[in-house]
Amino acid sequence: MAQKKGLIYRLTMGKDNLPDFTPNKLPGSRWAVFKDVFTNRLGAMAKVSLLSVLFAIPAIAWIVIMSLVKAADGTIIPYSSNLGIGYPVITNAAAIGAYRTFMYNVYTYVMLIPGLMIFGVGLAGAFHVLKLLAWGEGVSVASTFFNGIKKNWSRFLFIFFFFGLSLFMFMFNIRAYSVLDAMPAWLRTVSLVLSVMQFVMVTCMTMYMCTQEVTYKLGLGALIKNSFLLTVALIPQNLFFLILSAIPIVILLILPLQFAIFGWLIFALLGPAYMVLIYTVFSQWVFDKFVNDKVKGAVKNRGMYVPDAETDKATEIERIRTRNTQYGAAYVSRRLSSIDKGKSFTPLATTFSRDDLAKMNEEKEIMREEIDKERTDVENQLNEEYERIEQEKKAAEKPNRRARRAEEKAKRAAQAEEKESAIATMPVSEEEYREDDDK
Repeated sequence: MAQKKGLIYRLTMGKDNLPDFTPNKLPGSRWAVFKDVFTNRLGAMAKVSLLSVLFAIPAIAWIVIMSLVKAADGTIIPYSSNLGIGYPVITNAAAIGAYRTFMYNVYTYVMLIPGLMIFGVGLAGAFHVLKLLAWGEGVSVASTFFNGIKKNWSRFLFIFFFFGLSLFMFMFNIRAYSVLDAMPAWLRTVSLVLSVMQFVMVTCMTMYMCTQEVTYKLGLGALIKNSFLLTVALIPQNLFFLILSAIPIVILLILPLQFAIFGWLIFALLGPAYMVLIYTVFSQWVFDKFVNDKVKGAVKNRGMYVPDAETDKATEIERIRTRNTQYGAAYVSRRLSSIDKGKSFTPLATTFSRDDLAKMNEEKEIMREEIDKERTDVENQLNEEYERIEQEKKAAEKPNRRARRAEEKAKRAAQAEEKESAIATMPVSEEEYREDDDK
């Protein structure tokens, strides 16, 4: 009797007698890739998030320290009230208080840039791990994470220095309103809109630079140019995935205070990996569509199973053949009963002759011919069904609808050609697909 495997064995080694893996069991779309990684590799994502959070500690610590310093300053000298009652009289105290708060914010965001650069080094490992998971590769999270840092840390330092400058300019512009009362309202509005636009654009470029860096071997100039072109050419898609990736942060901001600690714990476990996975999966779709055809050695639809129409047809035919083979006599008997009106093998008597055996062989040959004929008929029916469906689709299209669709198609083609013409200028000559040997 086979020994029953224990719980520890099943957790570490997995289930026994699993079905053989075939390519058609891979996810069929990038959305399916995201779902597959998020549901089946949740433990790996948690490890990636925790490792990334370690590199975020300097930035978090600096924000906390500056928040405490600013709060202490307002407590020691309350610029908004009680002036002259135990405190020195300060002329224009409110303006001074606003100015000091503004300067605290400036110091905070200036010194936050090095903290973001350190965090970026950790994200070099996170993007590397999540890329391999999206490709369906097996990883040892810790070793793969630090190997990704080893390969890409210097470039990620620059990327997040670039992002930190953008964040500083964005926050500086917003905070400056508190001390620039003389600025006209319209100018404030224009300045705010421009600040938001530049920050959103730089954020999208940052994500493209991160995903390109771990996927291709690119020069710095090509990295920046490609990221800019993809950001400008795919504005609706970029905005959608930017909002989608920001969901964990939005949830943290709207959580009631009593749930804040719990929310931050959940974010530390999954937040960074979720955001990196969103951009990784989206970027791989962009690369398949616009880049990989131009890159030597690139593999399109990596980690996915994307059959064409001919493959689908062949798969269906093979399924029917397999069904006929698997069900064998039961299936054939059911089919022949309607064809031959219940005829079957002539039973052998207790004593039988060579003629009886010959007769049985003839009947077996007849049955075999019927099976082959039925298989051929099924294949022919399948082909006819495909043709009929195609004809019905064509017949259902009315002339006015056809013209309208043609017009819309031409418009979309023109827009796509305009976008792709910009993307086509990407410097692919120095691009090389990065094949990772760390599994």
